[in-house]
Amino acid sequence: EYQIEESKKAVTQMEVILGDPKRLRLLADDFIKHYEKRIEEGASVLGKVMFVSSSRAIAYDLYKEIIALRPGWAEIRECDAGVELNENEKKEIKPIEKIKMVMTRSQDDPKTLYDMLGSKDYRKELDRQFKNAKSNFKIAIVVDMWITGFDVPFLEAIYIDKPIQQHSLIQTISRVNRVYEGKEMGLVVDYIGIKSNMNIALKKYSKIQVENFEDIAKAVVIVKDQLDL
Repeated sequence: EYQIEESKKAVTQMEVILGDPKRLRLLADDFIKHYEKRIEEGASVLGKVMFVSSSRAIAYDLYKEIIALRPGWAEIRECDAGVELNENEKKEIKPIEKIKMVMTRSQDDPKTLYDMLGSKDYRKELDRQFKNAKSNFKIAIVVDMWITGFDVPFLEAIYIDKPIQQHSLIQTISRVNRVYEGKEMGLVVDYIGIKSNMNIALKKYSKIQVENFEDIAKAVVIVKDQLDL
């Protein structure tokens, strides 16, 4: 019971730190600059990325900070400017915002958040739209959903701001490990410090010992060969 109580305290303290308003403003600003720079430089093929937050409350606060800086990302559109849709694509693609939160909702949620998250059927539609290469839905903010068993070959980058352990961590970073034309590799942006857990995970789930995750070439081979789920 003592260990459980201490664990709860540690989690609460971590949530306070990760959810600090000033930190989230800095995080939102950094994410936007990084994302837009990759688009500008042509480093991103389709601009599809995922941001993993540590809790629903923090995800919502981060979303609001991002929208405050980029209100246009909350505008409902079919696709990016300059993108042409054929008749079939027009039927499949639904007008949607550029950035969405993907998570279950609770009766305790503020009404704005509750309405925004939508029903189970709505989340299925978000799934379909994100997997459509031409959909305007480019940025998914998640907590637990989509970080395992979610296959989008053109997903190019995942931003991690959540403590994730071993096997779940491997599955999470593997979301950007799918082959797609024009995509050289997936990118993992670490905002919280997953290196030590990554080392442990690679040692545990790979056939060879990895002493240092800085050895990127070896790590990429391991993740691709051993963890292509």
